[in-house]
Amino acid sequence: MRPTSRLLLSAALLTLLAATSTPAQKRFCPKPPPSPFKHDGEIVTTFDSRAGGMRTTLQHPRPLGGGANLFYMAASFMHQNARRPGTPSLDLVIYTAAPVAQFAGQSLALLLDGRPLALATRATYRSQPGAGDAVRLTLSYAEVSALTHARRVEARLGSAGVELTNNHLEALREMLSIMAPSPGRWQTANALAR
Repeated sequence: MRPTSRLLLSAALLTLLAATSTPAQKRFCPKPPPSPFKHDGEIVTTFDSRAGGMRTTLQHPRPLGGGANLFYMAASFMHQNARRPGTPSLDLVIYTAAPVAQFAGQSLALLLDGRPLALATRATYRSQPGAGDAVRLTLSYAEVSALTHARRVEARLGSAGVELTNNHLEALREMLSIMAPSPGRWQTANALAR
């Protein structure tokens, strides 16, 4: 065998061995496990520079109800600091893109399985000329929990009423599971024993 052919054969064998023995590259961001919640909403956590903390936001693409005015739902909350826990709350927003809807001056009521939910805060309204109206309601953790445990939820805004579908409720259930206060790693065993 000639020396040049030996050299080429050796180089080919080394290249083949080097390619097969290289371990797979480590991934920096592994794919998260699938969510147990089945809905079409998009939940994103970002840094809110105005509030100085992490905010989780839900945007749901499916309209609430049907008819001439299509209503949509969004929700958001700020993550709590484990060292300074506060009362978690969720901002629920119902909005429409139709410029004819007038939310201001209307009373907002949430009906859970036909019974009205006693709300601790009043709804705030925002209107943009030609862009539609929005109503924002700040709900406590207990109110969101009651809302997600109901089988049928209807939002009444004046004479207009829209029912939240199971898809919308499932998205709110996932928001509630993210918002749930964790036991916290700052607690000691004696604090848990009380």
